[in-house]
Amino acid sequence: MKHLFSIAAIPSFLAATAVVISSSAFAPANAASMNFTINDFTGADTQVKFTLDDAIAGAGKVQFKVDYLATGSNTIADIRGVFFNIFDDTLLSGIQVTGTHITASKFGTAGAVNTVGSSNNNLNGGGKNGPINFFDAGVQIGQEGIGGAKGDIQSTTFTLSHNSKALTLAQFSGQSFGVRLMSVGSGNNREESSKLKGEAPFYTPPPPPPKKVPEPTTAAALGLFAVGALRVAKKKPLMSVSTVS
Repeated sequence: MKHLFSIAAIPSFLAATAVVISSSAFAPANAASMNFTINDFTGADTQVKFTLDDAIAGAGKVQFKVDYLATGSNTIADIRGVFFNIFDDTLLSGIQVTGTHITASKFGTAGAVNTVGSSNNNLNGGGKNGPINFFDAGVQIGQEGIGGAKGDIQSTTFTLSHNSKALTLAQFSGQSFGVRLMSVGSGNNREESSKLKGEAPFYTPPPPPPKKVPEPTTAAALGLFAVGALRVAKKKPLMSVSTVS
């Protein structure tokens, strides 16, 4: 078997190696998450926690995690609808949502969404004369009732993406959120319902990580090796080494 190796290829090999080292050393990582709770404005005493993350699901996507929190005697509830606003309303027509418990969704018209899926999955105020809360988007979770594979959901996760733009937590900074809960209560007594609303905190992106540079000894060794290889390549003509097997 014959193997050919060109000394003249050494500089190119070193350059490629240096690029790989530099790329891994300088790769940025600047994603984050934020969490907050919202409370009932009508119905049973309840509380829901949101956790938003723009790294878990991949670049350009935002993951929503919504958890019911036991409050007083209301130890359990069924999450039926999640409503929210987004900073840039022009993105609404291109948003897509994926999640195990998603059964319906509505994005826009901006500031006009207060129901999604079934008609009672809404955030109308308390009674005919109560306030009506409108949002930019709504997502229906599961199905009505606490039976079946998509009933009685206390925690759900879904992911938002856009067909042409990258989504980040900045789109939800200081925005309004709402949740529709049904079957609220404890044990076999779950006859109440609740509607919640609140606002996300103002989000400040984390600073970019400091740039990393190779250790002085590593940089020096690479430099000396490269210089030596260049000198050898200049002094010796292209040659091949063969081995017979």
